[in-house]
Parts: sequence; structure tokens; C-alpha cells
Amino acid sequence: MTPRVSGALLLVLVAVLATLPLATAATPSAAAPLQQTTATPEPVAENTTFSLAIRENGDARWTITDTYALETENESRDFSDFGEDFANGDAEVGWLDAFRTANDAASTATGREMEITAVSRNYTVSDRKGQLVLAFTWTNFATRSGEDIVVGDAFNTTGGTWFNSLTEDQRLVISPPTGYGVESAPSAVDDGKLTFEGPRTFEPGYLSIVYTGEQSLEPTETGTPGPFLGDGGSLWIGGAVLAVLLIGAVGYMVRQGHTGSLPAAGRETDDEHEGSVTESPPEAETEDDVDVELLSDEERVERLLEENGGRMKQARIVTETGWSNAKVSQLLSSMDEDDRIDKLRIGRENLISFPDEDITDFDE
Repeated sequence: MTPRVSGALLLVLVAVLATLPLATAATPSAAAPLQQTTATPEPVAENTTFSLAIRENGDARWTITDTYALETENESRDFSDFGEDFANGDAEVGWLDAFRTANDAASTATGREMEITAVSRNYTVSDRKGQLVLAFTWTNFATRSGEDIVVGDAFNTTGGTWFNSLTEDQRLVISPPTGYGVESAPSAVDDGKLTFEGPRTFEPGYLSIVYTGEQSLEPTETGTPGPFLGDGGSLWIGGAVLAVLLIGAVGYMVRQGHTGSLPAAGRETDDEHEGSVTESPPEAETEDDVDVELLSDEERVERLLEENGGRMKQARIVTETGWSNAKVSQLLSSMDEDDRIDKLRIGRENLISFPDEDITDFDE
């Protein structure tokens, strides 16, 4: 039996591997181990799934699952024999060579050392269906930028991208690192995962994803509070806090002269008090005619912050500049390290501000 290899990465890698051992090694006619099996009819490959699990250290665990239709008991037996050889490393279907070639191309393009390690092979046969499962770790697949993990440049080659398409029976599923959420991605996210169904193509740079650690600002319950105030303790505390807030708000308004809620007639009767202060309207700000195209990226960010009261959400900076999420994330992390800005995690978003900027009343 000769299990048919789906065309996936073999077509995908054509641009990188024009010189070739890869494309030929992966085709059914050239895969020597496959020719050593019996001559029973070839099963039909139903689909191929590329599962990519990003790890916190930047490595990626790839799992490639080829599924085949087995119509007869003889096909199931022959597939089991081939699966045993595959699991023992005595038979290949071309994927490992393909990804090793892609790994070398990506390493050259990014300048990072990358390896294919921890290779495992397995197979299953059940209910007229057979699966070949190849898994391996691609080291340094992603990069860290401050508290973010950025995925994207490992899909690149010096001439474009090695993963440029999926056929109609293939799909790609990308999962986030444990404890991380998606900050930016090229498509919709479902339960933290990105799924791309074939047929489709990918332009260079399209598969760009930024993950960020989900650091909850809400306190974690560690136990049941003691009964020092009895059953109504929490209600009493809530009332006390509310009262303090109200008193503080009133005091602040009095200090700032905000008495707009008082009747106008009442203010006229107090004219004998000579200490009253009338707020004058602020002077209109003059717009400077600076050409933003002449500013550096860092200066553009600082200018945006100045125009927005010294603080903005990272997503707004992406919208205002038109830059990619990955570029903004890396730029802000660099500025944060240089103490030009501060980054504060609020839920799943970053709040960007000038150092020492008061952000306690931020409500954008």
C-alpha cells in the first residue's frame, strides 16, 4: 500500500525549494520508503492539519496530521503495516524534510539559530480511517518583545514566505502560549486559537501575531473572610467606602471651584464675598505645522501622547499611525526600556503614558 501524501507544504515550499530535494522527496512517486510497501490500491487522503502551538520560550511545537480513507480491511491492514514503519522511523511521507528545509531558510532570513528537535511519529487506524501524526519542536520560532511574544518572521525567507498556501483539504491551527492572550492577529480568534482553512494563499508577512500575558488586575480570592463584622460586614464596608468617595468628590469640587450645580441666584446673593474667583476659558491651543513624515517613529508616538493628554491605549496608537500591531508593540517595548514611556497592562490592553503621568482617572 502506498499512502498518498497531500500536497500541502510541498506546493507551499516550491518557491524556497526550487533547487529541490524537498519537493521530489515528498511526492508519492519519489518517496522511496513508500514504494517499498505492497501494491494494494492507494487510499485517498482526506485532509491534513498543521497544528502550531507557541511556547512561552519562543519555541513552537508543530503537529502534522495526515488523515486517509481506508475503504477495505486489506487497506486497513496495509496501512497498519506502513504506520508501524512510519512510527519506527523506517518510512517517511516528506514532511520532515520539507520543514527542515524551511527551518534553514527561515534561520537565514531572520538571523536566528533554529533547529528541528524532539521529533516523534505515531499512527492510528480506526473505523475505516488512518492517521499519520508527525510532531517536532522548531526552536526560536517566535521572539520576545518586552512582555509580548511575537510570531511571524519565522514564516519568511529571503525571497518571501515558505508557507504561502493551503490546499482545499488542509488547514492551519495556531495556539497561544499557556497564560497568554492574542493582542493582535490577522484574523478572528476562537478560544485563543487562529484557524485558517484551505484553499487560500498567504502573502509574506500576513501570518503576524502578537501574544501578551493575561495579567488580571482583579484580586484573587484566597479564602472566606473572617466574621469580625458579622454577616453584615461586607455591606458595612461597602457603605463606608461609598461615603468616603462621596466626601472626597465633594471636597475636590469645592477646592476646584466646580459649583455648577448651585442655582445662579444663590451666587448673585454672595457678591459681598470679595474672594470669589471666576474661571476664565482656556486659551485656544495653537496648532504647530510639523510635518509628521519628518519625525522619527518614537517622536510620532510622543506627539500622539501629547495630543491625547499624555496617555493612550496601544490599540489607538495602531489606528492613528496605521502601523502594524507587531511594529507598534516592538517600538513601545523599546521606548519603555529607554524610559521614554510607561506601559501598563489593563485587562487585555496596554495603556501607554509618559513617565510619571497620573493615570488614576483614565477612563478612555
